[in-house]
Amino acid sequence: MRNRRNLTTALFSTVVLAACLTDEAQQAFEEDDNDDTLVGDGKADATASNGYRSGCGAAIRTGSYALHGDVVTPAGVKAAYYLVVKDEKIAAIQATKPTAMTVVETNGIIFPGLIDGHGHVEYNHIPIADLGKRYQNRDQWPGASLYQTLVKDPKNAVTAAGLQCEAIRHGEARGLVGGTTGIQGTPATSCAKSLVRNVELTNFCQDHVRQNVMTIAGFGRSISGKPSFADSIKADIAAKKLDAFAVHAGEGIDAHELAEWGQLKSFGLNVPQLVMIHTAAFTDTEYKEIGAVGAKIVWSPLSNLLLYGKTADVPTALKYNINVSLGSDWAPSGSANVLAELKVADHVNQKLWASKITDQQLVDMVTINPAKAYALDKFVGTLEVGKYADLLVIAKPATGTAYRALINARPQDVQLVTISGDPLFGTTTAMDALGKMGDYEVIDTCGSPRAIDVTVGATDVTRGTEKLADIESKLKAVNPKLTPVIDCTNDAATKALHGTSAE
Repeated sequence: MRNRRNLTTALFSTVVLAACLTDEAQQAFEEDDNDDTLVGDGKADATASNGYRSGCGAAIRTGSYALHGDVVTPAGVKAAYYLVVKDEKIAAIQATKPTAMTVVETNGIIFPGLIDGHGHVEYNHIPIADLGKRYQNRDQWPGASLYQTLVKDPKNAVTAAGLQCEAIRHGEARGLVGGTTGIQGTPATSCAKSLVRNVELTNFCQDHVRQNVMTIAGFGRSISGKPSFADSIKADIAAKKLDAFAVHAGEGIDAHELAEWGQLKSFGLNVPQLVMIHTAAFTDTEYKEIGAVGAKIVWSPLSNLLLYGKTADVPTALKYNINVSLGSDWAPSGSANVLAELKVADHVNQKLWASKITDQQLVDMVTINPAKAYALDKFVGTLEVGKYADLLVIAKPATGTAYRALINARPQDVQLVTISGDPLFGTTTAMDALGKMGDYEVIDTCGSPRAIDVTVGATDVTRGTEKLADIESKLKAVNPKLTPVIDCTNDAATKALHGTSAE
């Protein structure tokens, strides 16, 4: 259970919904999921607390320890170095063994924690949903009868049972076991706070990220006399209240989706703060203009291929120096986490683009790139002294580079995951050494035991003491096809790639 003492942070009401709904479906959920009218002012709110909104109030952990292994830094891989954690932050990266603290011999490779550039976490209890065909744009598939049966029915059953919070915790646990320490897209709830960092909520005493899943054509619409989304975004940028806003753009392969870049330009939203999710419809022309204004994109190859049979032209985006992040999207058409999505991205890169994207560029898409996209790179995204100790340790293979090791890493290769220095998942040996003995559950990780701590001790977090086993039991009662926290198969990728040029 994590110690969260006197933590003061602000909750930011955000827009999070099922991936890419039609306007009609969007309207039905708007009251609960689409309150994007608020943007934080960067000030702490003493009425709310969350241990991973770090930098406000007391630290969630104190004390020092060191991890010994190959440390992946911006300056290169430091072989057999010691990464020292003090309280919540990285205090040193050094060649000499520190004294007067616990030292964990990882025999592995230490990376910054992975950041999922986009995911709809509340749907991640639902298995991959093969709708039997591919579509031209995102407005088409929500009307499919199989979508109702495979996605909406289990989601509605969980909602009707009052288990939304359990669904979110389960979805975040699926990310955590793959080294995810931050996700864009986890909804704010009053009953459970985040297990991993929610990048569009309050982090490090700031809450300057927004999201909108509405169709872009509606961004100029004023509702009940309030400023339109486009106008409110521009006002917040002018007032220096906004660092990034995420929208679904170009999700599909037809002229309807291709036109969305022009629509964004017409609203004056072609700005550096723009983060566009998917962009599968865009061409060289659009990417050249996107690069010129400094906007960013999030790439979700598995979801794109399953739904549309085509994905974003990432090499062209990189040609124009566009910041590209990787996103798992959601379980009904995406990967369990970005560690799994890395493998899909790598396969697509090899199959379609003759490996034009380097291994380091792929790793950057789940570390520093999303940190920069959401203006969190001062705090996380790389291993540097002074940054927060969001860490991932994987087993070191006998041969190959550190970057290739991460791309190839399987669930059982994950040795340790920490957020703000707090160990939440890893081998029992590492978790015990770092003070978590008796405060975790042991789960099977493809034949290897791992310890996971999903409990929250803060008094204002109801249901925070629920263990993962209890959460899964409740969810299985209404969704018998509950996705596993540890996904040891490659079934989703196989289905998505079938019948495409990336097969």
